[in-house]
Order: sequence, then C-alpha cells, then structure tokens
Amino acid sequence: MSIGTSWEKIERWLDQYAPQEHPLPGPCTRSDLESLSRALGVRLPKDVEQSLLRHDGSGLTDVIPSMYALYSVEQIADEHLGTLEYKLKNDHYGWGDSLLIVPIGALGEMQLVVDTQTGRLGSWDIEETGYCWFEGPGWASLSTVLEVIGNALASPPPCIAVMGDGDEWRAIDMDIDFPGTLVWADVRG
Repeated sequence: MSIGTSWEKIERWLDQYAPQEHPLPGPCTRSDLESLSRALGVRLPKDVEQSLLRHDGSGLTDVIPSMYALYSVEQIADEHLGTLEYKLKNDHYGWGDSLLIVPIGALGEMQLVVDTQTGRLGSWDIEETGYCWFEGPGWASLSTVLEVIGNALASPPPCIAVMGDGDEWRAIDMDIDFPGTLVWADVRG
C-alpha cells in the first residue's frame, strides 16, 4: 500500500471520529526536504519523505501507537541536532552512529527514530544510553506502520492495530482527557 493510501484511511477516520481543533498539517515542499537533507548530512528513507510531502508532521495528533506524534521537517532538523549535541556533551558511547539515526516523532521525551540506512523504526530516550529497536513486522518502516494504522482505522470498530508480536492498540475517539482526538489504548490494559 502506498503512503498516500495509508494517509487517506487515517484522514477519513480522523474526519469521521476525531474532528479536532488542530487538523493535520499540510505538506512540506521538495525544497524543504532538500534543505533538511543538507542539514542532516543524510537523506531520509523515501517513505518518510513521502509522508512529509503528504503531512509535514502530525501536529498535535498522535498518529502512531502508543502515542507518537510525527515531527515536521523543521522539528526533525532541530531534534537531530539537539540529540547529537546532547550525546557529544555527555560523551555517550556510539554517538557517531547517531548521524544515521534521525528522530521523526516523539512521545514526551522519548523520540521515534528511523535508521536512514534500513528504514527500521525504534526509540531513543534521553534517560537511556542507547536505542531500542521495535520488534515485530508492524515496525519494519514508516510505510509499514502507516499501513497497519490505516488498515486498522478503516476496519469496523473496534479498530485494533497490531504493531508487533502481541503488541495491540485500540483507536479511541472518546477519551476522557482528549475528546475528539485519536488516542491509542493498549488492548492488554
């Protein structure tokens, strides 16, 4: 499935169940992506670029379970530089590998990262000294994640996204704390 098709399914669910005050951002430009590549010193995987060309981040919408919001082009550049500076300042082992690993989203202080060489997704927490790579086929790449989410949101309720081995999330539109938004609840909890 294409990035565009996955985003269409996500957009339809948001329009129907979570019409919030803060809609998804519009697209970035190809010029924005070229500037980002120069700033990063590396090119993002094609699926990440295609997603940014559809939506320059996800704004306040937590598109990816558990509750990751996607960064805009500007946020990616800022966060990547900030991560590198932090690791250099604190002498983290392996910080040089960070040149190829780029943050593309966040859940609080935890960053959703992509390995620019493989497209694999994982996380990096400022409190940790290394990366945690997500397990299971649902986390193979951003296009895979968006496909799983899009298919889940296009299915009849309850909309369940199976992200990894036994890692299931249910889409909620009537959350007490965040009414009218997309929220993911752990099916086990």
